Amino acid sequence: MRGQTIGVAGCGLAGLATALLLHRAGHRVTLFERFTTPKPLGSGLMIQTTGLAVLREMALDQAVLAAGAQIDRLFGKAVPSGRTVLDVRYAALGGTTAFGIGIHRAALFDVLYQAVLRAGITIETGRIVTAAPNDGDGRRHLAFSDGTSAGPFDLVVDTLGLASPLTPAAGRTLAYGALWASLDWPHDAGFDPHALEQRYVRASTMVGVLPIGAAPGAPKPQTAFFWSLRGDQLETWRQRGLETWKDDVRKVWPATAPLLDQIDTPERLTFAAYAHRTTAAPAEPGLIHIGDAWHAASPQLGQGANMAFLDAYALARALRDSETPAHAVPRAIALRRRHVRTYQAMSALFTPVYQSDGHLLPLLRDRIAGPLTKLWPATRILAAMVAGLIGWPLRPLGLARATQAPRTTFSDIAGHDPLIVFDGECVLCSTQAQFVLRHDHARRFRLTTAQGEVGRALYGRLGLPTDVYHTMLLISDDRALMHSDAVLAIAGGLGWPWRVATIARIVPRALRDRLYRFVARNRYRWFGRHDVCWRPAPDVMDRIL
Repeated sequence: MRGQTIGVAGCGLAGLATALLLHRAGHRVTLFERFTTPKPLGSGLMIQTTGLAVLREMALDQAVLAAGAQIDRLFGKAVPSGRTVLDVRYAALGGTTAFGIGIHRAALFDVLYQAVLRAGITIETGRIVTAAPNDGDGRRHLAFSDGTSAGPFDLVVDTLGLASPLTPAAGRTLAYGALWASLDWPHDAGFDPHALEQRYVRASTMVGVLPIGAAPGAPKPQTAFFWSLRGDQLETWRQRGLETWKDDVRKVWPATAPLLDQIDTPERLTFAAYAHRTTAAPAEPGLIHIGDAWHAASPQLGQGANMAFLDAYALARALRDSETPAHAVPRAIALRRRHVRTYQAMSALFTPVYQSDGHLLPLLRDRIAGPLTKLWPATRILAAMVAGLIGWPLRPLGLARATQAPRTTFSDIAGHDPLIVFDGECVLCSTQAQFVLRHDHARRFRLTTAQGEVGRALYGRLGLPTDVYHTMLLISDDRALMHSDAVLAIAGGLGWPWRVATIARIVPRALRDRLYRFVARNRYRWFGRHDVCWRPAPDVMDRIL
């Protein structure tokens, strides 16, 4: 079936994806947006395997991969015990192409919005939808707050989210929400640029750091920083003051200090409230609710946008395979119902484990569930759950897991022999490089400057800035060592007597790295800077990349 006249209420991620899929299927689509200029709301989110499969069908996966940050792992520790209670690795799904994408909501919105503009899809702005009255012939109009209307439409698609006026009030607001901020990525803080990291105090406090790539027009990669907070405590939080709150965060996770330094006013933080709601009747004659308008849940499982994309794809497929919208709408719901019910149930089950006032659930999580999740088959089940694959959602839609080429490995860039990457403009660093060349009698190490092509590629692969170089790198066995770990590993590789320096590993890494960063920040002022990068002597050129 082609050529239907379809009105899409809402110009968020779900609305844009729906409009694109239906337009490409040959339907006449109009988007209605309440803002004068369409814009995204929120900070960062995760695109999972399911969402990426739909984006691939829209030929937008490469743009999303370029805009976001590849996430290989979700990792969380309890405080103060230090127990690992969450360690989910996408690699447990098998193969080399399993990963998530952390992305700024504005970046994902921009990818979809620009595609809509290129397609020439009509967008009517400043249109606040209030109702979608049934015309009695299976078609509907959209009514707006200014008394005007649009239509008739063969089908109205409601993507207005949790507060949609087109759905009856249902569900419940969750006690806990979160304070969010998009901040510059802290390159020297020790965070993993390919992991969502979290810290928990029981289930009442959670702080997280998610790499999200760069927002449109932003010169630096960013992170989504979040702190859980009860909705009824928001005013108390404001009254206590920003600095008191920062002290609370630092006590839970000291490494977040560079992020907190960027939050200079309370306005840098946005409070997001969450709700759990499943619309009992997601399909009516001439009307379908998708995304949060059908099923809203806590973001604990990171499925929101992904579920909406699957809903949109299911609708496009059902319209293609049906004779009329009246047949297509219930078919689209049937394609999605099992997956939606599964994840609504899992969200309701898991959210109190990480966001609640109880003591028993986090105790069981830390002492029993946490250790068990490190064992097979729990590792694979958790990875499938996070990736959105429980319930086999792709098969009924004729979709396959995205088979993007795996991200470039260190060995792809640097080869397989150990490689030292140093600042070629730094007098101290160049002196250290020459020291290695003189004393590496086994010719174990190769070297390259951070300013060179290989060095810049490695810094970029690690999510580090390529205009300032605050750490030496040692690439070995497809791993990257930085800061004091790199220095000590190099000393160990030089053999005796230099290997004795590795005794410094008994000093906690946090203290070693603090000293390293202090010297790195002052190296130009203390030791000088070359006008041009250091050049090696001819007899060692074969060891330089």
